[in-house]
Amino acid sequence: MAVTAPDREEARARAVAAAMDIVAEQGLAALSVRDLAAAIGKSTTVIFNLFQTKAGVVAAMVEAAMAEDAAFHDAFLSRVDGLALDQRRMVDITARYVLARAEPGARFARIWEEVLIDPEAARAVREPMRRWMAMREAKLGAFLARDARLARLSAVYPPYLLMEELYASALARRLDYELLLRESLEGLVSMAFAAAPDGEPAVADWFNDALPLPEPPSKRYEAGSVKLRLLDICADQILERGVGAVTNRTVTQAAGVSTSTILYHFADMRGFLTEAIWHAVFREIPGYLDVRSPRDGERPSDLAGLTALLAPTLRPGPAEAPGLAGFYVKYARLIAQICLMARRDPAFGNLAMLLRGPEGGGTYARRHAVWPPMFDMTRLAAMRFAIWIKGAALLSAAFPETEGRDLEARLGQAALTLVPLIQA
Repeated sequence: MAVTAPDREEARARAVAAAMDIVAEQGLAALSVRDLAAAIGKSTTVIFNLFQTKAGVVAAMVEAAMAEDAAFHDAFLSRVDGLALDQRRMVDITARYVLARAEPGARFARIWEEVLIDPEAARAVREPMRRWMAMREAKLGAFLARDARLARLSAVYPPYLLMEELYASALARRLDYELLLRESLEGLVSMAFAAAPDGEPAVADWFNDALPLPEPPSKRYEAGSVKLRLLDICADQILERGVGAVTNRTVTQAAGVSTSTILYHFADMRGFLTEAIWHAVFREIPGYLDVRSPRDGERPSDLAGLTALLAPTLRPGPAEAPGLAGFYVKYARLIAQICLMARRDPAFGNLAMLLRGPEGGGTYARRHAVWPPMFDMTRLAAMRFAIWIKGAALLSAAFPETEGRDLEARLGQAALTLVPLIQA
């Protein structure tokens, strides 16, 4: 019997919905044609007839998720239509926006995040993803345009929210995270309303006082040791393939040792992976941002010097070698992966919280070596700039043709928007 057009459309809609559920709950790597077919009670032949390839499934899923996200924005923003936007209300609205997108029902947000941080998937659906980003920017921009003061944030608001949403995907149920979220947003919104100079970040200071900073593995293990060699290999694989692609076997095969070697030298695989993540961070961080082993160059004297210094950290790198991207691209992608893993595995929650923490610690601690004298790099300014630059880095990697261009101009605009100037 021939399959009618309505039956075909119904099967296609069911498959797209099932694919979105799989990715939202288990991640993009868990999506397979076989499992998708099983989820809707059809054969793999039906899936291939409907979508031709797995990439076709992903493309259809992205289009459906974009439609859901547009509806989310319309419904969310309509609830505050006509409301006067003072500083307190703007913080409340933005915090609610971030937390709402972390809720289980917001599967469209997980699709956006999963595809965005996967270089191969992002390349395959770049055009619809670019339309998705443009939709978000347009709706958020129209919201900010309701108040001329808030319009000043229009360029930095979407990247900032993107990074904060990733943290929220893992941490939304934690009180300490929500307190940090609101304090950071108060600092962000205050820049639009030209409020009093940044005050003391009480929540960040409280969190920072109890923060157990990890020691760089390279300082704990001897150069040339088996432990450090294993960590180097694992860090390389994390940066090239992503955290989820690393296994005991991939590391030990690359090292030419038995699969028992990691468990012999480290407590367990999760502990080893956590050490390798920190090793990747400390190994890759530019010397001028490294608080523990700073290497000072000449302090930039003006905005042009600052943007020239930081622009390489946002370089997307070649598509075939993500490990060659700039520091913030690799760091932001790594954080994003951990946040999405923590959503599915609570054991990674504390690591995600440690990475979010007060944010911008290196930016603030190294402010006199990195930031020109014209800027008043307060603790709150360091937080909001650090969150923005990671969101901007993710967008730069996903959309190199647009977001990866004119990086110095973007950095300069963000610096002037997010960091106050020294008052004469």
